Amino acid sequence: MDATALVMCCAVTCALLPGCRHPDPGPELQVVGESTRLRTGDPIPARSPFFDGTKVTLVAARGETLGLQVLHRGGGPVELKLPGATGYEVKRVHVRQASTELYGGGRGAGDYADELVPAAVPATDPAYFTIAADATAQGELVVGGRHVPVSLTVEPVALPPLPLDVWAYYDPRELGGTLEAPNDAERACIAMFAAHGVLLSPDLPPAAWAARKALVPTHWVPAVIDSGDDVRAWLAQAPDREVFAIPIDEPRTPEARAKVVALAKQVREAGGGAGAGSGAAAGSGGSFLYAVTDEPRPDYGDLVDLYISPKGAHLTGDAHRRWTYNGKPPEAGAMVVDAVDPALRTWGWIAYRYRIPVWYVWDALYWHDRHNRKKEPPRALDATRDATSFDDGDDHGNLDGVLALPGCHPTLRLEALRRGYEDRALLQLAEACHPAETAALAAKLIPRALGDAKGAAAWPADEEAWEAARRELLGLAQCR
Repeated sequence: MDATALVMCCAVTCALLPGCRHPDPGPELQVVGESTRLRTGDPIPARSPFFDGTKVTLVAARGETLGLQVLHRGGGPVELKLPGATGYEVKRVHVRQASTELYGGGRGAGDYADELVPAAVPATDPAYFTIAADATAQGELVVGGRHVPVSLTVEPVALPPLPLDVWAYYDPRELGGTLEAPNDAERACIAMFAAHGVLLSPDLPPAAWAARKALVPTHWVPAVIDSGDDVRAWLAQAPDREVFAIPIDEPRTPEARAKVVALAKQVREAGGGAGAGSGAAAGSGGSFLYAVTDEPRPDYGDLVDLYISPKGAHLTGDAHRRWTYNGKPPEAGAMVVDAVDPALRTWGWIAYRYRIPVWYVWDALYWHDRHNRKKEPPRALDATRDATSFDDGDDHGNLDGVLALPGCHPTLRLEALRRGYEDRALLQLAEACHPAETAALAAKLIPRALGDAKGAAAWPADEEAWEAARRELLGLAQCR
């Protein structure tokens, strides 16, 4: 029996059974945000916080970027006639099997909407648009011969440009460059990530600083060191920056932690240590911070300046400076493409609630699985056929370490990350006007995360709850 006959057979069988119903595929046309990601064949959400079936209603701060997916069964050209709108076709990536628990698990096999390719009039389903909000405006969405009114209201709130409070590591070889000679492809990709609030940068040896300095406009600088001599070189070359290095990644054994301590002593002897940058907030002076991707342990004494770990951050009782990295539920939303929504949108809210200065991403352009193919040419990523980016034989992640696809095309997941960090910027503006109400709203949406997490993810999965909270922030950010 071929596939068509099988479907017809099942349909007839269902029709003959009392109470048997076909799954509701949802509406023919729907508008959702950037943190909703659907597989081919997934039901279309019945409700939208933006579209009531007759009109699209948008609200934003001046300077904010909104992202909208237009779900229209069957595809065809889509046009958004609104000032500040930019269109993208959305390409799908193929997940063969769900990401494993190391990456937070996954929703399973299928073709997921993710890769974004610029197109003035996209014809994919979904189509995607960003809207740079500048002034209140009226327009229309044209899809399948249907003309849908669109209104954008810009509130009297100005959102400043996003600071680069996310660091995404990458290997320059993925873009044909070297540490000491960044090329035009790297510069363009770095600029694209910066527009999303992300510093895209390798960790740098001292010899690369002269070539890379203009591409790292942050107060903090990711470095790589082998000895105390490298620390001295960094202190001499970047006296006004806060340089940090993670020489030993995820030390899981007593032997690895002993190596952390030994190298930390070399760093101190060379003049490293928290210095002017110590405390909860970065100082204006320079220093060299010795970091470890681990939580505080008695083994380390006071030799570690910076802990980068989901488990090391708590709402109360922190005695150490800490950042975090990557994420998986229930600590934070996951990076993989088959993660449960809203995934990366959670990062900005968690960063606000837990006062995380920098979120570290490993990796952003992991287009060759070098980590697991050390003795043979690394497998090149072809996400349209197989979205597995990391596979060690036991664990695999679908687009783990991939926030942009080859060609440095952005993804819906990168858009969701920006959405979360723009939410964080709104939280900071709202806090200045209404601190108690803002804190209560953040706690309602993110009751617990990072080191306080337990059980299932504590935040809502539906986009309506997140959009309602964002619109509440737009009101709180107006000091009345």
